[in-house]
Amino acid sequence: MKKQILSFLLIISAMGAWAQGIEFEHSSWKEVVQKAKEQNKPIFVDVYTSWCGPCRVMAATVFTKPEIGDKYNKGFISVKIDAEKGEGIDIKKKYEVQAYPTYLFINPADESLIGKATSSMSASEFGDVADKMLAKFSGKTEISIKEMTATFDSGNYDEAFLQTYIKRLKAERYNNMVSRPLEQYLNKYMSQLPTNDQLCFLAENFKGGAKVYDYLVKNYKTIDALLCKKDGLSAADFDRELMKETEKSFDYLGGKSKAEKEDLLNKRIANLTAIVLNESKRDKKILEAKMKVYSATADSIQLLQATREFITRFVLPEDQTGFINRSVIIIDKNAPEPILPIESGHAANSCASYASALLKLSTQKQDKELAMNLYKKAQALTPASCYFTNVMNTALYNLGDKKAAIKQQTAVLKEMKKNNDEYLEDAENLLQKMKNDETKVTFVSYKTKKIAAH
Repeated sequence: MKKQILSFLLIISAMGAWAQGIEFEHSSWKEVVQKAKEQNKPIFVDVYTSWCGPCRVMAATVFTKPEIGDKYNKGFISVKIDAEKGEGIDIKKKYEVQAYPTYLFINPADESLIGKATSSMSASEFGDVADKMLAKFSGKTEISIKEMTATFDSGNYDEAFLQTYIKRLKAERYNNMVSRPLEQYLNKYMSQLPTNDQLCFLAENFKGGAKVYDYLVKNYKTIDALLCKKDGLSAADFDRELMKETEKSFDYLGGKSKAEKEDLLNKRIANLTAIVLNESKRDKKILEAKMKVYSATADSIQLLQATREFITRFVLPEDQTGFINRSVIIIDKNAPEPILPIESGHAANSCASYASALLKLSTQKQDKELAMNLYKKAQALTPASCYFTNVMNTALYNLGDKKAAIKQQTAVLKEMKKNNDEYLEDAENLLQKMKNDETKVTFVSYKTKKIAAH
């Protein structure tokens, strides 16, 4: 009885380990190759580095999935290799690894490369990669893209073929060819009541196309919920592809009439409202769109209002500093959103640029104050340099407050002399121009690389 219980527990333990995902070997490369030869299996190598974010995401979310573990454990001998340590250094050189993560699939007979893939990807894509590499290892001849395209053009195919064709085009980076068969998939196989699998397939393979885009936007909430439940990487990829298509509408504003530009803006606002569920992010993107269109249509009143709101909500607040003129790349939508470190030089320069742009639109009291607050924030972000104090004093002078500008410029020069500041000579020239009562003064360009970071 005790033996039976022990055997049962061992079976449960083994099942639990299997369910955790890919089982990686913890032995030397020579031993891994030998084991693969003995079992007649190809080798799967996850080449990573300790600092690689997508590597960690794959390890935590995709490699651990039971269906991925089942496929890779049955088909491969798997090993993780740090490209910057031990045997990983030679393997990186031998197989010309240039990005992380890189997935190598190797024939153990002669250690030749069967194939490779890179970057983070959804579980379904990663499973497809395994199927392709196992087929190549076994010597199966793969139908060419040319042959599959001919079948597609003939119209003589079923849903399974069309799905396979679309996935092949995407996997082999024929992205410009995906939209037409994907639209055909939508037209031919997705009825008024599509299945969850069909919705996910359409979203996971989207690579542009107006009709499919409109359908996905209309059904975004449903699809996003399905993808998040299925795979956070798929959901994040879907969002990025939708946003790329959304931004394409603004690529060629130059040749359009004012009415056409405003129509594009309204459509973009409607689409952003549908696909950006976070209210703050949505408002930021909408304001950015408004500023771009109002600038293109020379609508100074609307542009000023949008610029004021954008500065107040998304530039001046302390919790927005890391996001000034930067965006977060979401790899896994189910994971906590990463917090960007503050790049003080970049953020300070952006604050000064927004201040300058605002003052070109308006010199009303509220806008002067807003601009000065931006310059002060820029100063606070770069304590090792007085550059932005000079920039602020330049703006003050040009706005007519010459007395205050000269007083502040005189004061900052004392500090700059003590520190032998790199802008000292430029600052002295600026003060002299102010004292000469020149109509308008300017200051030198920002030396980005020399501004000390936080």
